[in-house]
Amino acid sequence: MCCNIEVDVNGEHIFFLDKKVLASFSNRVRKLLVRLTNNAKLIFSDFPGGADSFELITSFCYNNGNIDITPSNIFLLHSASSFMEMSTLTMQTELFLEGTYCWTWSQFVNGLKQCQILFHFMNNSPTFQDYLNNLLGNLTLPSYISSSCQSSSNSSSFPISSSDTISKCLRSNNHLDYWKIDDLYFLNIELFDKLIKSMIFLQFDHPSICSFIFHYQKSKYILCCSHDEKSKISETNINLLVLLKSSAFSCRALLDAFGMSLSLNMKMDERSKLENLLGSRLHEFRINDLLIRGKKKGAFDVGLILRLIKIFLLERRINGFFVHRAKKVGFLMDLFMLEVAPDPLLKHSKFISLAISLPKLARESHDRMYHAINLYVEVHQDLCQEQKTKIWSAIDLNKLSVATMRLHLAKNTKLLPSVKQNQFKVFINDDFGVSRRVDNTVRNEKCCITFSHLQEIQKSQCLRANFVESNPCHQKYH
Repeated sequence: MCCNIEVDVNGEHIFFLDKKVLASFSNRVRKLLVRLTNNAKLIFSDFPGGADSFELITSFCYNNGNIDITPSNIFLLHSASSFMEMSTLTMQTELFLEGTYCWTWSQFVNGLKQCQILFHFMNNSPTFQDYLNNLLGNLTLPSYISSSCQSSSNSSSFPISSSDTISKCLRSNNHLDYWKIDDLYFLNIELFDKLIKSMIFLQFDHPSICSFIFHYQKSKYILCCSHDEKSKISETNINLLVLLKSSAFSCRALLDAFGMSLSLNMKMDERSKLENLLGSRLHEFRINDLLIRGKKKGAFDVGLILRLIKIFLLERRINGFFVHRAKKVGFLMDLFMLEVAPDPLLKHSKFISLAISLPKLARESHDRMYHAINLYVEVHQDLCQEQKTKIWSAIDLNKLSVATMRLHLAKNTKLLPSVKQNQFKVFINDDFGVSRRVDNTVRNEKCCITFSHLQEIQKSQCLRANFVESNPCHQKYH
């Protein structure tokens, strides 16, 4: 037996072989040898599994078509034999793969590690998809069924009954075994994406899938070094999450994933999908969740919050149950406005957008929004009269409490006369228990607060203050 041909496998290793031995089992080699001169060599630049896989092929050829097929080499042999057009070996591997349903979990994991190496060769293979389905069946399989499958495969000549048992179990029990899940965190993102989509197709429990996705992301973030790897993981997981029911994942888990992705340069499409997921759950946020640092000028990312509000309004309009959740968001926006109001770099246009972004039913009281606007105007001294008037127009005077009107309304007499309201009623209680009402009538379906009304309020407050100062006895009770 001579070595009369040189084979370069993916630039990893060069094999010196007998071309007759190789050609006797490989149809591909026979075709290539026809074109070669005596001293030429074969070059395989895309051999599946590389040098290790090719070495298994040579062992098969030099052992006269015999090799020990195991779960540790099955996929290397199957891919390599298909590539080399070795029909005899391909038939043997396919026959072996028909029995994967009764493998142990450790054998499934070993096989999956081979699939990861060969993913680009096996991705669209029906054999690979069948293997994933069997693996997922084992993932939900109780231990007593798994052991019975093992014994039946060893003692029965009709193993198909064990396969039926697994199929029935998969349909009836689609919850994951988390002890087994821990063995799958080695998966790269491409194979992980394939596995999750198979789980969705097989109708696995969506909350369990979500938990798997979030835990996988956390574990990979610890191991990944580059931002590009983390960005790819985040983008893939976002595309997987949108395939699931929104009720499958908690708002907290989604916010944690969002927090991890803030520093990444994700694509705009995936970032928009993540914002859509967050916006639909805006009513579950806490104030600290809204305080996201802005990447451009400004202490906080107000633009992001405005986009989330828009998504929330659209989502609730479609799915209903709006009023109660809108009030929660209204309360959150009031607190957020109080947080961002002192920011000297916040443009008045964005602040106004925050104030008017929600429908009227979202706020029963405008007291907090009034304080936020008052704070914003005090900090931003460079606002012109028109800008101040526009900001104050967001306030509905009918939704201000008497205490707020008494303490703060008189400060803004130059701005509030231009604020249009449907109807304005204020009760001023003096120290003698006398109640006076300022009632402004409607003209042309729009009613303006006049200077005289505000001056009357100021005058009442001044008279009361003077009376208290000149009557020590009353001052004591006041």
